[in-house]
Amino acid sequence: MKMNRWIVSFSLIVIIFGVVWVMYMKPTLNIDVDLELAGVKYQLGSEGTMEPATVVIQGKLHTNLKGERVFTGVVQVVGEEIPVPQDQRKVEIRFSGDGWGSIAYPYFIYDERGAAKDAKIYHSHSIFANKDFSQVALLLKTPGQQSDPEGGNPQALWNSENGMMLSAPASTREEALALSNKLMVEFLKGKQLE
Repeated sequence: MKMNRWIVSFSLIVIIFGVVWVMYMKPTLNIDVDLELAGVKYQLGSEGTMEPATVVIQGKLHTNLKGERVFTGVVQVVGEEIPVPQDQRKVEIRFSGDGWGSIAYPYFIYDERGAAKDAKIYHSHSIFANKDFSQVALLLKTPGQQSDPEGGNPQALWNSENGMMLSAPASTREEALALSNKLMVEFLKGKQLE
Protein backbone atom coordinates (compact mmCIF):
# COMPACT_ATOMS: atom_id res chain seq x y z
CA MET A 1 0.00 0.00 0.00
CA LYS A 2 2.79 2.44 0.94
CA MET A 3 4.67 1.46 -2.23
CA ASN A 4 1.67 2.30 -4.42
CA ARG A 5 1.28 5.69 -2.73
CA TRP A 6 4.98 6.41 -3.30
CA ILE A 7 4.72 5.45 -7.01
CA VAL A 8 1.62 7.64 -7.49
CA SER A 9 3.29 10.59 -5.71
CA PHE A 10 6.47 10.24 -7.75
CA SER A 11 4.47 9.96 -10.99
CA LEU A 12 2.52 13.13 -10.17
CA ILE A 13 5.73 15.04 -9.46
CA VAL A 14 7.20 13.90 -12.78
CA ILE A 15 4.02 14.89 -14.66
CA ILE A 16 3.87 18.31 -12.97
CA PHE A 17 7.56 18.92 -13.70
CA GLY A 18 7.02 17.88 -17.35
CA VAL A 19 4.02 20.22 -17.78
CA VAL A 20 5.90 23.14 -16.21
CA TRP A 21 8.94 22.46 -18.41
CA VAL A 22 6.85 22.33 -21.60
CA MET A 23 4.90 25.50 -20.69
CA TYR A 24 7.88 27.63 -19.72
CA MET A 25 10.84 26.20 -21.63
CA LYS A 26 9.37 25.04 -24.93
CA PRO A 27 8.69 28.52 -26.40
CA THR A 28 12.37 29.44 -26.03
CA LEU A 29 13.65 26.21 -27.56
CA ASN A 30 12.65 26.84 -31.19
CA ILE A 31 13.25 30.17 -32.90
CA ASP A 32 12.66 30.82 -36.60
CA VAL A 33 15.49 32.90 -38.06
CA ASP A 34 15.11 34.87 -41.30
CA LEU A 35 17.58 37.76 -41.33
CA GLU A 36 19.67 39.81 -43.70
CA LEU A 37 22.33 41.64 -41.68
CA ALA A 38 24.46 44.46 -43.10
CA GLY A 39 27.91 44.44 -41.59
CA VAL A 40 31.60 45.03 -42.04
CA LYS A 41 34.30 42.68 -43.32
CA TYR A 42 37.74 43.60 -41.96
CA GLN A 43 41.20 42.29 -41.17
CA LEU A 44 42.44 42.30 -37.59
CA GLY A 45 45.62 44.18 -36.82
CA SER A 46 45.21 46.50 -39.78
CA GLU A 47 43.43 49.79 -39.15
CA GLY A 48 42.49 50.64 -42.72
CA THR A 49 41.11 47.46 -44.27
CA MET A 50 37.34 47.15 -44.21
CA GLU A 51 34.50 46.73 -46.65
CA PRO A 52 30.72 46.42 -46.36
CA ALA A 53 29.33 42.88 -46.32
CA THR A 54 25.95 41.23 -45.92
CA VAL A 55 25.07 37.95 -44.20
CA VAL A 56 21.83 36.10 -44.92
CA ILE A 57 20.66 33.67 -42.22
CA GLN A 58 17.56 31.50 -42.64
CA GLY A 59 16.57 28.51 -40.57
CA LYS A 60 15.69 27.32 -37.09
CA LEU A 61 17.58 27.72 -33.86
CA HIS A 62 16.80 25.36 -31.02
CA THR A 63 18.26 24.23 -27.75
CA ASN A 64 18.55 20.49 -27.26
CA LEU A 65 17.93 18.72 -23.95
CA LYS A 66 21.61 19.08 -23.02
CA GLY A 67 21.26 22.87 -23.29
CA GLU A 68 23.33 23.12 -26.50
CA ARG A 69 22.28 25.66 -29.13
CA VAL A 70 21.84 24.10 -32.58
CA PHE A 71 21.08 26.03 -35.78
CA THR A 72 19.78 24.26 -38.89
CA GLY A 73 19.48 26.24 -42.09
CA VAL A 74 21.48 28.50 -44.39
CA VAL A 75 24.22 30.99 -43.48
CA GLN A 76 25.46 32.82 -46.56
CA VAL A 77 27.88 35.70 -47.04
CA VAL A 78 26.43 37.56 -50.02
CA GLY A 79 28.76 37.40 -53.03
CA GLU A 80 30.91 34.59 -51.63
CA GLU A 81 31.47 31.61 -53.91
CA ILE A 82 31.77 28.17 -52.32
CA PRO A 83 32.19 24.77 -54.05
CA VAL A 84 29.03 23.30 -52.48
CA PRO A 85 26.08 22.65 -54.84
CA GLN A 86 23.23 25.12 -54.27
CA ASP A 87 20.77 22.39 -53.25
CA GLN A 88 23.13 21.07 -50.51
CA ARG A 89 23.90 24.29 -48.62
CA LYS A 90 21.81 23.58 -45.56
CA VAL A 91 24.04 23.27 -42.48
CA GLU A 92 23.71 22.15 -38.90
CA ILE A 93 25.76 24.31 -36.56
CA ARG A 94 26.29 23.11 -32.99
CA PHE A 95 27.53 25.87 -30.71
CA SER A 96 30.25 25.04 -28.19
CA GLY A 97 30.28 26.07 -24.55
CA ASP A 98 32.43 29.11 -25.34
CA GLY A 99 30.02 30.32 -28.01
CA TRP A 100 31.33 29.35 -31.42
CA GLY A 101 30.02 27.05 -34.09
CA SER A 102 31.61 25.65 -37.24
CA ILE A 103 29.94 26.11 -40.60
CA ALA A 104 30.68 22.86 -42.43
CA TYR A 105 28.86 21.58 -45.52
CA PRO A 106 28.74 17.82 -46.10
CA TYR A 107 27.81 17.25 -49.74
CA PHE A 108 27.78 14.67 -52.52
CA ILE A 109 29.12 14.76 -56.05
CA TYR A 110 26.92 12.86 -58.51
CA ASP A 111 27.79 11.18 -61.80
CA GLU A 112 25.81 11.47 -65.07
CA ARG A 113 23.29 8.84 -63.95
CA GLY A 114 22.57 10.65 -60.68
CA ALA A 115 24.43 8.18 -58.46
CA ALA A 116 26.64 9.58 -55.72
CA LYS A 117 30.27 9.05 -56.71
CA ASP A 118 31.99 11.03 -53.93
CA ALA A 119 31.20 12.59 -50.57
CA LYS A 120 33.00 15.70 -49.35
CA ILE A 121 32.93 18.21 -46.52
CA TYR A 122 33.65 21.88 -47.14
CA HIS A 123 34.72 23.69 -43.97
CA SER A 124 33.68 27.29 -44.27
CA HIS A 125 33.80 29.87 -41.50
CA SER A 126 33.29 29.81 -37.73
CA ILE A 127 30.39 31.80 -36.31
CA PHE A 128 29.47 33.47 -33.03
CA ALA A 129 25.88 34.63 -32.55
CA ASN A 130 23.66 36.07 -29.87
CA LYS A 131 20.55 34.17 -28.72
CA ASP A 132 18.32 35.15 -31.67
CA PHE A 133 21.03 35.52 -34.36
CA SER A 134 20.38 39.26 -34.70
CA GLN A 135 24.11 39.83 -34.02
CA VAL A 136 26.85 37.69 -35.54
CA ALA A 137 30.62 37.59 -35.86
CA LEU A 138 32.26 35.29 -38.39
CA LEU A 139 35.89 34.20 -38.37
CA LEU A 140 36.43 34.14 -42.11
CA LYS A 141 38.48 31.45 -43.75
CA THR A 142 40.38 32.91 -46.68
CA PRO A 143 41.25 30.91 -49.82
CA GLY A 144 44.85 30.52 -48.58
CA GLN A 145 43.56 28.76 -45.47
CA GLN A 146 41.79 25.93 -47.28
CA SER A 147 43.44 22.56 -46.81
CA ASP A 148 45.37 21.00 -49.67
CA PRO A 149 45.23 17.23 -49.10
CA GLU A 150 47.13 16.41 -52.32
CA GLY A 151 50.03 18.76 -51.57
CA GLY A 152 50.27 17.66 -47.96
CA ASN A 153 50.09 21.23 -46.68
CA PRO A 154 48.53 21.50 -43.23
CA GLN A 155 45.49 23.71 -42.98
CA ALA A 156 46.37 27.24 -41.93
CA LEU A 157 44.40 28.53 -38.97
CA TRP A 158 42.61 31.79 -38.35
CA ASN A 159 44.35 33.86 -35.69
CA SER A 160 43.42 36.82 -33.52
CA GLU A 161 46.28 39.02 -34.72
CA ASN A 162 45.61 39.17 -38.47
CA GLY A 163 42.57 37.01 -39.22
CA MET A 164 39.66 38.18 -41.37
CA MET A 165 36.35 38.94 -39.63
CA LEU A 166 32.81 39.82 -40.60
CA SER A 167 30.60 41.38 -37.93
CA ALA A 168 26.96 42.38 -38.37
CA PRO A 169 25.08 44.56 -37.84
CA ALA A 170 27.78 47.19 -38.00
CA SER A 171 28.65 50.12 -40.24
CA THR A 172 32.16 50.99 -39.03
CA ARG A 173 35.24 49.01 -38.08
CA GLU A 174 34.93 50.22 -34.48
CA GLU A 175 31.31 48.98 -34.21
CA ALA A 176 32.33 45.67 -35.78
CA LEU A 177 35.24 45.19 -33.36
CA ALA A 178 33.07 46.04 -30.36
CA LEU A 179 30.41 43.55 -31.48
CA SER A 180 32.99 40.80 -32.12
CA ASN A 181 34.59 41.32 -28.70
CA LYS A 182 31.14 41.16 -27.07
CA LEU A 183 30.06 37.95 -28.85
CA MET A 184 33.46 36.28 -28.44
CA VAL A 185 34.12 37.19 -24.79
CA GLU A 186 34.19 33.57 -23.53
CA PHE A 187 36.19 32.34 -26.52
CA LEU A 188 38.83 35.08 -26.19
CA LYS A 189 39.29 34.45 -22.44
CA GLY A 190 40.09 38.04 -21.49
CA LYS A 191 41.84 39.06 -24.71
CA GLN A 192 40.51 41.81 -26.98
CA LEU A 193 40.52 41.82 -30.76
CA GLU A 194 42.12 44.86 -32.39
